[in-house]
Amino acid sequence: MKIPPMGRVLPALGLLLPGCASEPRPLTIEVVPGHEAAAFQEDPPVARIEVTATSAEGDVAVSAAAAPGGELDFGEIPAERAYTFEVRGFDAGGATVVRGRSASGIYLAGLTGEVLPLFAQRTGGWARPPGELAASRVGAPGAALGERYVVLTGGDAADGAAAADVDPARLDAYDLAVWGGGASSGALPRAARSLVVRGSLLLALDGEGATWTDVLSGQSAEAPLPAGLGAFAEVAGGRTVEAADGRSFVVGAARGVEPAEAPGEPSDAVLVVGADGALSVARLRHARSGAAAVWVDGVGLVVAGGSAEGADAAGLEVLADGATAFEPRPFPPDAVKGAGAAVTGPGEIVLVGGVQGGAAAPTRRLAPGCAGACAAAEVAGAALPAAIAGVAAFALPGGRLVAVGAEAGEGGLIRSFVVDLAAAQVEELPLREPRRGATVVPAPNGTLALLGGVHAEGTPALTVETLFPE
Repeated sequence: MKIPPMGRVLPALGLLLPGCASEPRPLTIEVVPGHEAAAFQEDPPVARIEVTATSAEGDVAVSAAAAPGGELDFGEIPAERAYTFEVRGFDAGGATVVRGRSASGIYLAGLTGEVLPLFAQRTGGWARPPGELAASRVGAPGAALGERYVVLTGGDAADGAAAADVDPARLDAYDLAVWGGGASSGALPRAARSLVVRGSLLLALDGEGATWTDVLSGQSAEAPLPAGLGAFAEVAGGRTVEAADGRSFVVGAARGVEPAEAPGEPSDAVLVVGADGALSVARLRHARSGAAAVWVDGVGLVVAGGSAEGADAAGLEVLADGATAFEPRPFPPDAVKGAGAAVTGPGEIVLVGGVQGGAAAPTRRLAPGCAGACAAAEVAGAALPAAIAGVAAFALPGGRLVAVGAEAGEGGLIRSFVVDLAAAQVEELPLREPRRGATVVPAPNGTLALLGGVHAEGTPALTVETLFPE
């Protein structure tokens, strides 16, 4: 099976490829605030901007500094190296108030002009980089692709006059190297409910099957149903969890963790995608719905919560390294649906958000390697202030985490929070454009990227929002 070539996604995987020239070349950086035009003037204002270019080989590291509006000129640096650019903006007292980072692997010889744009944003909040997506979706899976793009596909059409013309199987991308959206491909063979990435390969799953597509060549091939899986419908819509060893897990029990979705049908199936793309299946002891899932080094894949009230199911199950089936851990049954999980220390996870009995669930610490008399420890004062479902959680330094999810109930808006576990404090981080049905993706440049969705009044949300974790 073949699909049309992937349009502007094709050269993205090569980043900014080196040309024939290997001589040093001049380079000027233009630091841009994106849609937040007054970002550098906000209180406290930016007094000095510094940009550092570091080669992938580590043998070149040069910096340039200037006042806002001044020229950042690096002079001549080797053009054949691949660079990552980091920007910091300091206030008059020397505190960092603005940050930015390019995609990695930018070759100067591949630049078409003398000026390289670099987006920078205020720390501690969401911001909108330049440009926008060509189309928006609701409840669509997203992913990082090629160390340069964040992509969105599948889901439901957003409202608006052109929504009916948007093929839900189309792949739309935002380019983190030139800071622009609008790149899109021909349609994938199916409208994905879950995505797995292997280099230039995308595995798109829906209820009818799964297809591998190479975004470089546009070639596609159907993925065989692995032994032990009755149908891909058992896992489609589940969250994809990445392991440290290169495996990916599509967890059917975690359906509904994307912000726009309600918990799906209970499932005990987990699709295991090897580092080489081989497919296999592992089974939970108990089917779950709206469970949290996370990879823990030294422990394995952890699936927690999502069991029925009063069910005789352990609150947590683990798929250890080398195992083909989950083992329950002796935690009490856990009926919380829609919580997020993050690793906050060696062998420790925190469950944040979710809904229990129609109310906000408490934030809890767990040791998933526990073998006896196990219990979750509630973190007093660290619960989210409302019932937030479909939470995606991301650990931060210093015992903190970011939690992004949707207000429980139909049409709930996306909300995000920083949870400080040590101080037992929760701070909300408002979006620049309130929206529902958006998807959060860890981006290749170290930010979190929020893609898609629709505004409260129903219009498509085309801008991307990013958060630079501190």
